[in-house]
Amino acid sequence: MDNKLKKYEIIEETAKSGQRIYKVNNYYLHSKYDPIREAAQFAERHYKKNYLHILFGVGSGYIAKALSEKMTEEEFLIVVEPIEWIADHHLEENVQVERCILMKGSDQELFDHIYEALRNTFGNRVAVICSPNYDKICPSDYHALLKTVKDRIYIHQVHTNTLKCYSKEWQKNFTLNLFYAHDDVPLQCLKQFYNVPVVVASGGPSLTKQIPLLKKVRNHILLISSGSTINSLLQYDLEPDFVVTIDGGINNYRHFEAIELKQASIIYSLSNHEKIREKFKRRSFVFIPSLDERLTQYAQKLVNKKIDDVLGGASVAVFALHIAYMISNGPIALIGQDLAYTDNKTHAENNRNFMEINEAYIKERRMFHIKGYYGDQVLTDYAFLTMKHNFEKLLQTFSHPERIYNCTEGGAKLDGYQQLSFREFCNKYVDINTKVPMFAIDAYPHRDLQAWREFLVRVEQEIKLHDKVRRLAEEALLLLKSNGFDTRFDAKIVKKLDKIDQQLKTIFDEGIMAFITQPIVVDTFTNYLPKENETEQEMYQRVYTRSMDLYSRLQEAALDSKAHFMQLKEKIKSQIHSMDKREKDDGSHLRNST
Repeated sequence: MDNKLKKYEIIEETAKSGQRIYKVNNYYLHSKYDPIREAAQFAERHYKKNYLHILFGVGSGYIAKALSEKMTEEEFLIVVEPIEWIADHHLEENVQVERCILMKGSDQELFDHIYEALRNTFGNRVAVICSPNYDKICPSDYHALLKTVKDRIYIHQVHTNTLKCYSKEWQKNFTLNLFYAHDDVPLQCLKQFYNVPVVVASGGPSLTKQIPLLKKVRNHILLISSGSTINSLLQYDLEPDFVVTIDGGINNYRHFEAIELKQASIIYSLSNHEKIREKFKRRSFVFIPSLDERLTQYAQKLVNKKIDDVLGGASVAVFALHIAYMISNGPIALIGQDLAYTDNKTHAENNRNFMEINEAYIKERRMFHIKGYYGDQVLTDYAFLTMKHNFEKLLQTFSHPERIYNCTEGGAKLDGYQQLSFREFCNKYVDINTKVPMFAIDAYPHRDLQAWREFLVRVEQEIKLHDKVRRLAEEALLLLKSNGFDTRFDAKIVKKLDKIDQQLKTIFDEGIMAFITQPIVVDTFTNYLPKENETEQEMYQRVYTRSMDLYSRLQEAALDSKAHFMQLKEKIKSQIHSMDKREKDDGSHLRNST
């Protein structure tokens, strides 16, 4: 949306009704007769209740004002003005419009920042409106805006679908992985431990061509595998130093269930499928996705030690890159990071998910072309595009981004990343006389019996909180059912529900229930939005149905989550029993020997 080099002939005129209007390149931005009336009619046609409105073109501001006057406190208007002179002129006049922000079309970073802040509130409810004739005056800017919004909506949908699909698995994995995290090693222990080149291997189709060179330099680099890429590497007798895994789905576990590792360490997220950590008996490194500071604090409180949070995104490779940056001061090469269907393939050969795509698959995934590594056009989809945005955002957080190179030699172009062939990277940075040091993971102290007993007490307290949430939700449901009115709530019932909500809020301010219930609350309020010209009875029925749905789902979520904590409790009790028995046996053996 950059128009700095464009020339506009802007003429200021006065409409017959006396208001100022503009004519740009012989196109009027408003009615020559009555722009106020025109704006009101325009707003009536284009306003959508409960939507985020994005208006392309401010003109003299009449349409923006008419739209804002129709909006409720829950709605918002972004005005994108592609012609900088008009934007500056409007901003200089300091015309205040409620729940509205005006930005220059060239400021893509500001637009992304504003849109990101509103994304969770509105989701897919976004209406892009073009002011009269702006699509003729600035067609490329308009189509760029449409594409930007469309991409953001699809990316948000991918994210939302993923959360909904794996929300229950996430809860279970998070809870049961606490058992291992209690004795495992925080990722912080590896921070800047290495000063060697790092290769982060991902499973894109371009990985295959890098294998021969990777084998040659293997002993002189730190090799990190992104999730399921481990299968492709092991097929070529390439065992990495670390395998990063975050995915809580059963399919991720299946990537790991048949493999054996001789020396590689697992670096796992608490969201990772808990059976992966269970399968690998050796101690591992643990971290938590950087989602919410409260979640990190909650996990640390339960296991009574620091657990590092790591920035990532929709792809395990994003986490792997951040981890590589954390643990080594050396240069970092990304290989196999296609984020595209290079040569019409989904993955590198020997990956369990490898397949060649056809036209039906292309249509099913709604694929499209974007700029490639070599400046060409490559085929991708919105899942890959989400990952691409995650990589580009992550790079901006690094204080030394110059250490990172995209050496994929294929796939999508990662904006902001230095490109270097893998051979050039190796020639420049890999020293064949240097070997990678080993980290003595078992030097990190194990938890003693008393620590495990204290862990059990904290878990039992969490179970009690789950029981309280269930009881409060059940009480709220009974109160709702007892309401005797058809168009309003009994004042006594409202007062009691307010007390319940306050108690729930106190519990949700800290603990896993806050993260289990947050999507439920957002979902229920999104599903029961007010209608246009809603009657009193319709409003009551909507709020009643929404409340019943909300408390029912909170009750169900508390029961589900409690079941996972009960499993965790039994695992801890078994560990305590085993350690206690071992201590007694050791004591008995010592007495007998003396």
